[in-house]
Amino acid sequence: MTKLRDPLLASTPKIDIAFAVAEGKPADARIQLRGEPKNLGESVPRGFLEVISKKTLPEGASSGRLQLAQWLTDPSNALAPRVMVNRIWQHHFGRGLVATPSDFGRRGMAPTHPELLDYLADRFVKSGWRIKTMHRELMLSETYRLSNGGPVANLEI
Repeated sequence: MTKLRDPLLASTPKIDIAFAVAEGKPADARIQLRGEPKNLGESVPRGFLEVISKKTLPEGASSGRLQLAQWLTDPSNALAPRVMVNRIWQHHFGRGLVATPSDFGRRGMAPTHPELLDYLADRFVKSGWRIKTMHRELMLSETYRLSNGGPVANLEI
């Protein structure tokens, strides 16, 4: 097998396949002009997305990934647990409490039941972000046990 593969690999052109994150000394990124990795523009300082947070990265040799994870899972940040709970709800009921699961922003739709979404998100965080616990809570709820079929007259209305 390697006898056939080695000549093929040797004859293929060498190209950059993908960018990746690696441990090492953190550095600012440079803009890739027109998306070309070899055509670099000015340097952009590292930081959080200012659209979602005004948080700044601490000075030092940290990559910032730990700080991002801490920000995402901070109990004062309601977005991450609301998005996760909405996706779990959507899995079980066919439609999320927010009909646009990938857009909780201004262009997305408002939740049909915001108090329920906030309640479930709070329960999710208090359970230690346990997905299995949220599945269980939803599946044991009276709402989940209700039949989606009913009298034909009701369906016609």
